Amino acid sequence: MYLPAYREMRGVASGTLFRWRNETSWPIKTLAAFFFAVLMALAAQMRLVMPFSPVPFTGQVLVVLVAAVCLGRFGAVSQVMYVGMGAGLGWFSGMVGTAALLSVTGGYLIGFVLAALFLGELVERRSSWSVGRLSLAMCAAVGIIYACGVIQMALVLHMDLVHAIMIGAVPFVVVDGLKIAMAAGLCSVLVPARE
Repeated sequence: MYLPAYREMRGVASGTLFRWRNETSWPIKTLAAFFFAVLMALAAQMRLVMPFSPVPFTGQVLVVLVAAVCLGRFGAVSQVMYVGMGAGLGWFSGMVGTAALLSVTGGYLIGFVLAALFLGELVERRSSWSVGRLSLAMCAAVGIIYACGVIQMALVLHMDLVHAIMIGAVPFVVVDGLKIAMAAGLCSVLVPARE
């Protein structure tokens, strides 16, 4: 009974966003990217530091995923803005400039940009998405964040890759899985559904 109404509502919402993403001028997209950069900064401030890892729990992965779906390739622009502002303002643990990018957690910052670019590109290339496909694409994007973060952590701390994975990725899998589910659920009404 409610399924046809949901499909109709989803079609209207997704069609509107899909047209917006493809037809909006770049100044408006840049403003939207700035909005997501500010959301990233806010998500970074809500952190839970654990004694077993130099990487804190934050809501940033959720913001990266939603930005990439909403903005497409411009999702990466939002992450570049976030990294640029953060490096300039010193909100990355008080580090300014390239010191933040070369730190133990700097690889995750690079991963945010690459993940948003990857997912944004995928979303723009396909004309329709099922929730399952969108979730898989988001899993791959989170994998990019992990890969960049873990590799840099291993290099900076001079540790083997397995140990870096155990402290830089494994503790976050369940929480990031929940973020993927939240992002996919939210974004599934924003992108055209597969018929």
